[in-house]
Amino acid sequence: MKTSVVILAAGEGTRMSSNFPKAMQVLAGKPMLYHIKQATEGLSIEQTVVVCSPDAERHMAKTLGSENQNIIYVQQKEPLGTGHALSCSLSKLNQENVVLVLLGDVPLIKPKTLKKLVASAAKDTLTVLTAKISKPKGYGRIVRNTNNEIVAILEDEECTQKQKTITEINSGIMAFPPNRISQWLGRLGANNKKGEYYLTDTIGFAVEDGSPVDSIHPQSIEEIFGVNDKKQLAEAEKIKRKEVTDKLLKTGTTLADPQRIDIRGDLVCGKDVFIDVNVVFEGSVRISEGAIIGPHSVIANTTIGKNTKILSHCNLENANIGDNCNVGPFARLRPGTELMDSSKAGNFVEIKKSQIGKGSKVNHLSYVGDAVVGNDANIGAGTITCNYDGVSKHKTIIEDNVFIGSGVELVAPVAVKEGATIGAGSTITKEAPSNKLT
Repeated sequence: MKTSVVILAAGEGTRMSSNFPKAMQVLAGKPMLYHIKQATEGLSIEQTVVVCSPDAERHMAKTLGSENQNIIYVQQKEPLGTGHALSCSLSKLNQENVVLVLLGDVPLIKPKTLKKLVASAAKDTLTVLTAKISKPKGYGRIVRNTNNEIVAILEDEECTQKQKTITEINSGIMAFPPNRISQWLGRLGANNKKGEYYLTDTIGFAVEDGSPVDSIHPQSIEEIFGVNDKKQLAEAEKIKRKEVTDKLLKTGTTLADPQRIDIRGDLVCGKDVFIDVNVVFEGSVRISEGAIIGPHSVIANTTIGKNTKILSHCNLENANIGDNCNVGPFARLRPGTELMDSSKAGNFVEIKKSQIGKGSKVNHLSYVGDAVVGNDANIGAGTITCNYDGVSKHKTIIEDNVFIGSGVELVAPVAVKEGATIGAGSTITKEAPSNKLT
């Protein structure tokens, strides 16, 4: 069934004490809004409408994309409740679809749950996502009749003392059947203690019209965890982390301490990978089987080959590291770095936009930038490629089997030919000839 997704994300998030909208608070390296949108990817989506505050669209468009990517932004200029927020989207909605309503502060929802919601709504049934919890205070309550049919959802402040004892709560996530949403939203009023238009009042209208109302439950109560402040955001981070670490452990990765790892993106590991404590992963990281990641490192958008060792306190960004390599400790690989198989970037080495050939070693205290290093080269301690002349960057070429002594400066553009030896303390400004001492 074709689906129109509406994400209600106009909350300012005052309790976040932040300059950014609530839905744009970062969870596992991405805004909460991103995670919600990702959960819908398995659906047959025709359009996604994001209801936001007037100042939020520019932030959200950077995360989800612009309107030419089937994402439509509409503004809720006044915070008049969830019903009013959804009404703001009506002119943009294809109401012949199932309309799936999600919340911008409920980022842990799972695709499987959303598929069930949409499938139920496609049967001409208004479907709500509910759960039973031991402490329902603050949540809307699901009111059922003697036949166990849903007849209303009451907000916490509207409940009688007896109704407050109900433990089945509303998550705020709903799916409307095709061609029904306008008739129910059009009947909303603000006759409640907050003076807001409650989306949950549509349940009563559906019952009055004799339309079926049903509920489904998430696999885990954590799916409907709401994030309204920084403390809850930290709790959501723990939940998200556990989801990922459980999967890693199940597929053969060893984690020194699953609670002391930060995964702010997409981490994929082969079998027998070992990850020590306090490692931060950002963006897309791929680690092949048998690799060892030492403690206290930051690894972003990097590929690491089989049986490679990343020692402690390394910073790797947009790098490609081959098999059987050694990196660190205290090494920095900047964007564009490629280490070929069995190469080494040792302690206090910085490499930028360079290729290090098979079996080559940059053992310690060196800077290699804008360079191509051949196979089986040895670059001594304190070697610097002087790649910048104040205006432009220039390339250094170091060919196979080169030996460079300690404290050497290579002033680019320059080439060191195959088999050359550079004496310690040299400053090289011209091509160093093959198989000779310079």
